[in-house]
Amino acid sequence: MRKIGFLPFLVLGGLLTMSGCGGGNTASTGWAIGYRSDYTAAILHTANGGNTWEEQGDPSLWTGLNGNDITAVDRLTAWAAVGSDGVGGAILHTTDGGVTWNAQTLPQGVNETVKGIKGLSRKVAWAVTIGGTVMRTINGGQNWVVVPHDGVIIKQVNRIDAMGNDIWIADFGSFDGAMIHSADFGSTWRREPLPGINLANGGPMGVSIVSRDIAWSAVKLDANLYRTTDAGTTWSMDAPHVSGSNDIDDICAHGADMVWAAQNGGGTSGGSIIRVRLLNGTVTSDRMDPMGAKYEYEGVSCFDDKNAWVVGFKAFLVDPSLPQGVIVHTADGTTWTSQTLPASDISLWKVSFVAARR
Repeated sequence: MRKIGFLPFLVLGGLLTMSGCGGGNTASTGWAIGYRSDYTAAILHTANGGNTWEEQGDPSLWTGLNGNDITAVDRLTAWAAVGSDGVGGAILHTTDGGVTWNAQTLPQGVNETVKGIKGLSRKVAWAVTIGGTVMRTINGGQNWVVVPHDGVIIKQVNRIDAMGNDIWIADFGSFDGAMIHSADFGSTWRREPLPGINLANGGPMGVSIVSRDIAWSAVKLDANLYRTTDAGTTWSMDAPHVSGSNDIDDICAHGADMVWAAQNGGGTSGGSIIRVRLLNGTVTSDRMDPMGAKYEYEGVSCFDDKNAWVVGFKAFLVDPSLPQGVIVHTADGTTWTSQTLPASDISLWKVSFVAARR
């Protein structure tokens, strides 16, 4: 593997401010990713805030590769992570608003599921496989290179987030309760322990970056949210017991004192959408289930404490006439609207809106 040198933030600064480029109302542009019954990825797109969604791409080009993650950069640019056990993985990319989606060439020897992806600009993006191979592009995906993390073992990735020179990875499979972090664009890596974790429940599941100093994390089954305010030097359990048991699969932090969480309820009881706010040391946790125990929630994209999108899939033993997937939106933080999907057989996993916090 070729070691990748540090590219200072100053050099990348011009590339990291393009979320709003391309014109149009970028806050209304978003993508969601999921899969059909054969676990082939399905990509949905909206250019009008979810009033309408359309399916994009040619699924025959990635048959059998599950839709794992998606990241929206601007109204023209997005990346998706796909892959399935025993089949391999791929990174899909669009530069024309989704009119075409193309599979980009992975580094030689990388042949497993691509689990997470985060685009920072039209040129710069990070991706990681489920087994912990970290990859980066600085030329829009013309070349992806493996970024070594010598001395830091990553076993089973669930989520990645990046901002500027900082990259955080939630490694559920570590069972040592630590976040994986690079503060220098991948030149060096370290493990950052989260306190008070029941290690039998696994490691971190979610991560959302607010700034170079502030990030949030969630841990499988612990029902706790963790926060760092000193660039990962220390983490604290700042929002304990914000939900019942089961996976908090995704989080989206609006700021140092507010985070959204999407929770899977275990497959049979439906899930929860959780809004957590901190005020003078007091934790307020609002748990919502706008679909009435019919859907599990798996992905969240947010603009602030009022404006958020959440996606998910139908719980077991629920009315078979209902769509397999769901997209819900709130503009006031409490009232949710279910948005119409272009197909009823797509389960949804992750969502990303242009200029949103995730």
